[in-house]
Amino acid sequence: MKPTFPLPSYVKTALAVCERHAHEAYLVGGCVRDLLRGVTPADYDIAVSCPPEETERAFAGYRVIETGMKHGTVTVVIEGQNLELTTFRVDGSYADGRHPDRVTFTPALSADLARRDFTVNAMAYHPETGLVDLFGGQDDLQRGIIRCVGDPDARFTEDALRILRALRFASVLDFDVEAGTAAAVLRHKSRLAAVSAERKFTELKKLLAGRRVEALLTEFRPVFTEVLPELDALSPEDYAAAAAAAGALGDPLLSFAVLFRDLPPEALEAACRRLKTDNAFRNNACFLRENLATPFVTPGQTRIFMGRYGREALSRLLRLREVLSDEDLSLPRRVLTETEAYPTTLGALAVNGTDLAAIGVSGRRLGQTLAMLLTAAAEGEVQNERPSLLQWAKDHAVETE
Repeated sequence: MKPTFPLPSYVKTALAVCERHAHEAYLVGGCVRDLLRGVTPADYDIAVSCPPEETERAFAGYRVIETGMKHGTVTVVIEGQNLELTTFRVDGSYADGRHPDRVTFTPALSADLARRDFTVNAMAYHPETGLVDLFGGQDDLQRGIIRCVGDPDARFTEDALRILRALRFASVLDFDVEAGTAAAVLRHKSRLAAVSAERKFTELKKLLAGRRVEALLTEFRPVFTEVLPELDALSPEDYAAAAAAAGALGDPLLSFAVLFRDLPPEALEAACRRLKTDNAFRNNACFLRENLATPFVTPGQTRIFMGRYGREALSRLLRLREVLSDEDLSLPRRVLTETEAYPTTLGALAVNGTDLAAIGVSGRRLGQTLAMLLTAAAEGEVQNERPSLLQWAKDHAVETE
């Protein structure tokens, strides 16, 4: 019995246009995998039997973008949606360990599917002809297994990024890596040197957001230390604890920070720069690492911290610390949920240096008094109103001598 899936109208239109021009067309790759899992695909890719020039002619009435003609790919815009249509192809040799030196177009869908990375990504589907599964992808999907199409050594030799992709799919789908594929992942880990820093970081982020993080970090430690050599310095016990915490967090930023918690802060900075992470990710990860032990003793102290770094930064830090220890974080948690406004920065105070100078506070005492006023107002000891703050400053100015 062939499976039937609800498809968006723009996808049906694309398939119908190809059929009208006597071209074979199939949904392929991740969208087929997701449809079989009962998950709505993020996008749909279509493989077609005709060369890209013929694809362009078939869709003459639509906007067509020449995305990658030499690789057989054109993008067709239907109902405002972009659809990539790629000619059935066979990849040539991979001299750089990442990209085929050339591709050869083929009329055979079977040859196109045979070049793909994993069985769960090597299926095709058409509403009329049904599922094309030549490599047991549906069975592996049901069993929860990531397995290479054909010889795993060949697949990883062709494209080293597949090493991380195998682990990423296992994490995101909560699957096991098949034994032969797992052994090849470990054998070929050094080939990751051929992969750009940006691509490694992209796969790592997706992996750390998955559901099998701890198990994969544990089983494939040699792969992760290939990408993050700083982690080699961790003892087995510290690495296991970091892996468990990362698995519990399920957040790439928090997990990245926790992997480096027992290493010097500069190790995390170096890793982020080597992987060419974006500045926000690097700064936030380093901030979290550096503030793992910041005390939150009083409400005012916590409010000022939040005022300086932001509510989201405090929330992330508390989430991280909840996983790492059993410390009582009820006080900062309560501050996070407050609806009453407290001043948390000097700029939020109802008085400024000019006001204090007018009542005789000057020199070094002026800055000290402002800082004391902020702490008192943040703790709720004095209302953030000009008369109250000025009176408090008069009463306490002697303490700043």
